[in-house]
Amino acid sequence: MSRKGQGSLEYLFMVAAALIIIFVAVGYISNSGGRVAQQSDITSLQSQAEIAKSQLEVKDLWNDEYCFYILSESYSKDKVGSEYGISIKGKGSNGKCDKSDKVIYYLDYRNARYRDDVKALYGDDRYKLKTLKELYDLCLAGDENACKVIITLDESLWIPQ
Repeated sequence: MSRKGQGSLEYLFMVAAALIIIFVAVGYISNSGGRVAQQSDITSLQSQAEIAKSQLEVKDLWNDEYCFYILSESYSKDKVGSEYGISIKGKGSNGKCDKSDKVIYYLDYRNARYRDDVKALYGDDRYKLKTLKELYDLCLAGDENACKVIITLDESLWIPQ
């Protein structure tokens, strides 16, 4: 025999179980949405970097073998008149990028949209003395900062040396 009120208690447990399932599903969808948005952001940066690379190639400023180096604030002020500077160098006789290699261009990137992001990379060994090809490969592999550097290269004033 069923006791009085037992049906309403079972109904209450079913409603609670349904609510738990709904909360779990909403949480999963929310997390998936965040990953999709993040993937969309990197895809957008990769597209912008691809356009920037193409524009640099048209201007004959892109060379896969060029090395780039983000300058310190004080050195940058001395060389480009701005705290935002990058040097573009040719590879040395050893075939590697080195800080002492000959500078081909100094870049003033004070008007670039990602200037503060790029400036923050100074001293980060992952972006120190990479070739433009290595930088491009990092971007294609999903490295946001590498994409931002490529976009910044296109938005910079190139000063031949």
